[in-house]
Amino acid sequence: MLHKCLLALAGLMMATGAAARDIEQLRAEFAVTLNGDTTRGVNTLTIDRNREQYHVHFSLRHWLLDVDQKASFAWQDCTARPEIFNYQAKYLGTTREERLVFDQGTDMVLYQDKEGDKLLSAQGGVLDPVSFFFEARCDLMAGETAFSYQVIRDGKIKDTPFKVVGSEALRTGLGTLDTLIVERDRGDSKRKTRFWVAPELDYLLVQISHEESSLLAVTATLEKMTWNMVDAQ
Repeated sequence: MLHKCLLALAGLMMATGAAARDIEQLRAEFAVTLNGDTTRGVNTLTIDRNREQYHVHFSLRHWLLDVDQKASFAWQDCTARPEIFNYQAKYLGTTREERLVFDQGTDMVLYQDKEGDKLLSAQGGVLDPVSFFFEARCDLMAGETAFSYQVIRDGKIKDTPFKVVGSEALRTGLGTLDTLIVERDRGDSKRKTRFWVAPELDYLLVQISHEESSLLAVTATLEKMTWNMVDAQ
């Protein structure tokens, strides 16, 4: 669906590469096209790091959809320890809200939505829809071309696999950039989700696209970005 494609932006600002450093602070804006036509809507993404703690905020204001998504997680040695994840979306007159609260002491996750609360087991490194992308950068850093994570989506723990499928010179608001293309592996499904990351920009995300069907295709492309990386120790 459209909202799932756009929501993915919140977690895809990855710092990767052999000598890449972690993100200290990032501010970015993405332009949105729907079925090839520019739409009146802007995605904003902010990432802030406080020592070993990350705070990520994604906001979308679009004529079809309003989304607000926040995630906080601890980060050390390429391992994320999620703490809180909040998601709210308004789409065609309907509102959807979800919240995840992780208890690292018991390896349990409290999932909350309009249907009520339920507990999920977080054993084995279960992640939220944002923090797992930060772990993905470490796999790319190590030269991996295929990787998968256990991610909580819609109240269920789901495998989320990706693979590197190619490269492309891509036009963005920061100029033409050489990029790697990373695709979510959906098996035989006709749905397709792809992400473009730029090695020359610390492997940060510069474009995302999602094809739900022949009638629905959404692309978000970087327009503006400022960022700082953590100084090497």
